[in-house]
Formats: sequence, structure tokens, C-alpha cells
Amino acid sequence: MTYESFKQRLADGLREHFPDGTHISVRQFPHNNSMVLDGLTILEPGSNLSPAIYLEHYFKQYQNGVSFTALQGQILQYYYAHCGPCHVDTSFFTCFEHIRPRIAYKLIHYEKNKELLTEVPYVPYLDLAIVFYCLLQEAPYKNSSILICHKHLEYWGINSESLFPIAGHNTPMLLPFSCNPLADLILPSLDAFPPEEHPGIGQVLEAETVPMYVLTNRQRLNGACCILYQDVLKQVAGRLGDSLYILPSSIHEVIAIPASASGNPKELSQLVQEINIAEVAPEEILSDHAYYYDRELDEVSVC
Repeated sequence: MTYESFKQRLADGLREHFPDGTHISVRQFPHNNSMVLDGLTILEPGSNLSPAIYLEHYFKQYQNGVSFTALQGQILQYYYAHCGPCHVDTSFFTCFEHIRPRIAYKLIHYEKNKELLTEVPYVPYLDLAIVFYCLLQEAPYKNSSILICHKHLEYWGINSESLFPIAGHNTPMLLPFSCNPLADLILPSLDAFPPEEHPGIGQVLEAETVPMYVLTNRQRLNGACCILYQDVLKQVAGRLGDSLYILPSSIHEVIAIPASASGNPKELSQLVQEINIAEVAPEEILSDHAYYYDRELDEVSVC
């Protein structure tokens, strides 16, 4: 079955599980790094909101032998777990004072998002861009977000310059900073797998001569922007007693390494590029470069 046939058969099959008048469709949703993903939406009668269920992952499962019936069941399960109330009052978004405490920022790559950046307010930062969004924290839409566009600023009657100080105040409170040794995050997860699947990895991590720290937020949501939080890099560098190399592992987190223990910075950027190709979803890549934080100057630069 082709991907196009898979999408059509899926939409047709799902209609049998919903009442008449339900609108089921597949359309394209823009994502980070100019990626466009196919999302299935289900609008039951009287509903104005649906989770977007991205289908590429399910089609790969189908190609790997998972039955169509099982995949349809997975999608129904996901929908019922995330559909929430049938109708949501979106009028809160028309009042800036209601939105102000929800405004946060995140980091994206500048060149890979140039088309998007024509539509949204942003602040340049190294080879990246700081963009702004409204973070929803109420269940069942907790950690959902609405990207802030120029048209929103016009409606609210504010200018783009006012967003950064607001988001700079809100983001560390809405998404508090987290710093953990890489080994502390990986070792507990290995317990879920048989020892033969990870022979010696635990010992290697525990004996790692180069300390590596994962910098993100507690929600691990767009956490790479934590490097913008006031004095965060200064505090991490002070704890390690060294300047830092920063590896952008994704839009959700970065890895900090003491500069004196990290070797050739060109090799670090090459490592970032290799990990992006092999391990990171295209829409979650932040950058292909490592960064350097100079502890004395309190400045970040591209390697």
C-alpha cells in the first residue's frame, strides 16, 4: 500500500467509529526547520479543536509489519487520550493581558526557518533566532503552544520589542532550568533493557573522563533556550571551574562540556552534525555547530 492509499484508507476506516457529521481530514502542518508533516484531525459534531495526529510514524510501523487494524487502534487510543473538551473558548487569545503571563521564548535555527521568520517577530542570536509563543498549561492541553505572529501583535496593539523582556521574565518561571550529568539520565533507563543489549555501556558512562551535563528545563520542552536564562551558563561554568563548549543536541536540550577537557572544537561541531543525521528528527534539529561560552567574558560564540 502506498502512503497516499494508507492515509485515505485510514481516514475512511476511522469514520466508522464516530457519529454522523464528524469531519476527519489529513492536512499538512508546518513545523520547525521548514518541515511539513501530515496530520490527521478529527472534529466531532460541535467540536472546534482536535489533536493533530502525525501519520509518518504510523506508516513506518505499517511498512515494518504492524497490521493496519492495530495502527488504527493506536490512533483511536491517542485521540481519546488527547481530545479534551469538545469546544474550547479561544477568546482569551484576543486579550493581551491574559496572554502576557503565558508568553515564552524558544530557539530555532535562523537559516532553516527563514520563510517562517518573515511571519513572526524574532530576535537574532548567533546562527539562531529567538521566537515567541503562548504556552498553555491547563489540562488537557498542558504544554501545547501557539506561535506568536506579526498579526497577533497588530491585534494586541504592541510592538515586537516588548516581547523579549516579557518572555525573558516568564520563561524561566514557566519552564524552570534543569542541569544533570548525562550519565545520571542514561544509566537509569538502561535498567529497562536486558544487559546483553547494552554490554559495558554503564561502566563506560560511569568511567567517562569528560564530564557532560544536559542543560534543559524540567519539562524537557524547547529547553535549549535555557542558555538564554540569566546567569545560567555563568553558574554552570562556575560549578565546573571552566569555560564551556555547548553541543546543541536538539531544540529541547544542549550538552555542556568543560572546555579544557573537550579536545578539538572542530571535531565537536562534526560530532553535532553526525548526531543530527543519525539520531535527531529533522524538525527537532537546532544547529550543526558547537558553541563556546567564555567564562571570563560571559559570552557565547559559534565554534
